[in-house]
Amino acid sequence: ILYLYKIIFSQVDSFVLLYNYDEIIGHLMWYIPFFVSLLLYYTGCFLGYRSGDHPRRTLSWWTLTVFSGVYYWYLVTEGQIFSVYLITFVVMIGYMVYKKQKHNAHLDINGQFLLYSFALCFILILIWVSYLWNDEALRVKYPGLLYIPEPWSYYTLYIKP
Repeated sequence: ILYLYKIIFSQVDSFVLLYNYDEIIGHLMWYIPFFVSLLLYYTGCFLGYRSGDHPRRTLSWWTLTVFSGVYYWYLVTEGQIFSVYLITFVVMIGYMVYKKQKHNAHLDINGQFLLYSFALCFILILIWVSYLWNDEALRVKYPGLLYIPEPWSYYTLYIKP
């Protein structure tokens, strides 16, 4: 009986380990390099003070920025990677302030696109969390200080028939 008990609990531990790998470690293995590459791209999007490149932001640019911000919102909330996103966003803002103060540089249109997309994503996350802040069912599923429910969980609880 003791042998059977050990086998059952070792399999349960294996499933817990597999779940944690998939939901935590696996997500970080994909998203950390993704956000690092976005950050590296962003660092190359600065122009000198004397640069005359000041293109206008057209309607299509704003439309694409909104779609990109919504995509990043879904990526961050469904992937449960808010900490990686927040670190990247703070570093982007800090780097922009550094370049502005030390080198008097400004963002080109691509850097503005990425920064505005991240800012819109942050606003959408704040709206999402404030909307679901008092939801008891989702609070049980997502305990803790960083409460960011997945859209799929909300869909399966309230929208799916």
